[in-house]
Amino acid sequence: MCGIVYVGDRMKIAFLNQKGGVGKTTLAVHTAAALAGRGLKVLLIDADPQHSAIDWTAARDGSELPALFTSVAMPAATIHKEIDQLAEPYDAVVIDGPPRVTDLARSAIMAADLVLIPV
Repeated sequence: MCGIVYVGDRMKIAFLNQKGGVGKTTLAVHTAAALAGRGLKVLLIDADPQHSAIDWTAARDGSELPALFTSVAMPAATIHKEIDQLAEPYDAVVIDGPPRVTDLARSAIMAADLVLIPV
């Protein structure tokens, strides 16, 4: 996982960029799967109002493949206030951010330990 080492209660990674179509959702979903593949219990928060990450995980859920991680839709500017309670049973949280700089994006930034900006 890119050599990222995390020490603390749980890892919280957000993928953000003000532009759409740069790979935020693809990277968020694959990062969540990679962390789950390492034995971590992972929560994927889809903070994009388009719900692309939810659509990806729903497509997998509709197959006979096992679920790798839990995903929730949360396009609300309160992620930073709710993340600790929401993430309680998880080892890692991955946030798929919205494609604009908004209160929602700022909330995701405040909630994360690490913000990655795909370009």
